[in-house]
Amino acid sequence: MRICSAIKKLITRDTRYENESAKMPVLMRILSLTLTGFFLINAVAFFIHGTLPAVYGNLVLAVLYFCVFLLSYRINKIATVWLFIIVTTIWAMTLLWFFGPDSSFQIFPPFVIIIFFFASYNCFLMKVIFGFITFIVYQGMSFLYGNRTPLLELTPGAHHCVRDSCMFIIILCTCIAAHMFSKDSQNMERKLIEYNKRLKTRANTDPLTGLNNRGMAMEYLQDFVRKADSMICCLCICDIDHFKRVNDSYGHDIGDLVLKSVAKALKDTIGDSGFVARWGGEEFFIAFPDCNGDEAMEILYHVQKAIRKTEVTVGEETVKVTLTYGLTEYDKGKSLDDNIKDADNNLYLGKERGRNTIVF
Repeated sequence: MRICSAIKKLITRDTRYENESAKMPVLMRILSLTLTGFFLINAVAFFIHGTLPAVYGNLVLAVLYFCVFLLSYRINKIATVWLFIIVTTIWAMTLLWFFGPDSSFQIFPPFVIIIFFFASYNCFLMKVIFGFITFIVYQGMSFLYGNRTPLLELTPGAHHCVRDSCMFIIILCTCIAAHMFSKDSQNMERKLIEYNKRLKTRANTDPLTGLNNRGMAMEYLQDFVRKADSMICCLCICDIDHFKRVNDSYGHDIGDLVLKSVAKALKDTIGDSGFVARWGGEEFFIAFPDCNGDEAMEILYHVQKAIRKTEVTVGEETVKVTLTYGLTEYDKGKSLDDNIKDADNNLYLGKERGRNTIVF
């Protein structure tokens, strides 16, 4: 574990350049060490096979990639990337020269293009130019060396091992690079989505009661209006009776507790049967989708009972409250504002009748 921690600390050590992300140098170090190990293993395999030129070639490439690893601590990100691309191009030329075009030579252009694209966040034109130059270079290498007799003649089995091992390590390195960059972008996207959700929740939630606020209620109603031709709905505006008296007698802190208790009773009792919001001050708004007036009245009777049982203790006293409810069935022939006004008028009619009642 200590060895792994030490290696991780070494690889992820920050760059010496200010305002430069360490992500690309870290990727270059991981890939360089991976390829250094790959070529050392290859050198041993060719030594056992008795192919000394291939042993020397693999050792040279191992040293070059290890140099890229060491230099990544001393030079900037772009220089490290260019060194890595140059060494990778040397590797491709070596493969082509030693083993011919049937040695996974064709997979190198997309690999170096991917590395270059990850190294640059902007400069799209430069990326296009680099891709075009890469195409020209690899086409030229293929033209110059593709038809020549390979320097090393291997058995078909050994040749396939060289081709497949090179393809495997390039795919592995590509996966490592793609994982590092896609993981960050996916995490950033996830965090952005969660942040936007929190912002939306905060914007649509009343901070005191935790209910939807008036703005969210209006969004809900406007969405209903768009579906009104195929739906029915009842609207209710309710008001805490004599709430000013509670504030004057016990203070605003107790008034806040009363608002929270009423909000909880409304939310718990109505549940999924309706939409509840704080309309403003001591007023609350309830929408009953897919309910006619009689069905909404039945739910409000249960709400009325729950509110009557709601209590807030102040010292040795118990504060009880009641609500007055103005209910209306949504009239598709009227505007949304007029329907809200009908519910509001019923609320005030209930207050004139002595409060603690439902007017429909």
